[in-house]
Amino acid sequence: MASELQETISNAKQERHKNLFLNYRNLNIFPVELLKDEGLQFLERLYMKRNSLTTLPENLAQKLPNLIELTTVSFVAYCCSSQCVRTFDLQS
Repeated sequence: MASELQETISNAKQERHKNLFLNYRNLNIFPVELLKDEGLQFLERLYMKRNSLTTLPENLAQKLPNLIELTTVSFVAYCCSSQCVRTFDLQS
């Protein structure tokens, strides 16, 4: 994973961000660093527009329990848990 992306995720964990913007990062897979530890349990909105994701982790709802919005595009629809994500935007 690129150091800039690592730094963004690390800062979000340390500062307990509620919103995280990972748009236009050329991601092909979901960054597993988002699910490590307990640092992002406060995350409510995850923006991942214009990446090339094809799946989401099965444990997304468990690892990001307060996530209410996930925005992405170019995504094969897989919905994790309706308890987890209230808004799932597949459009750009």
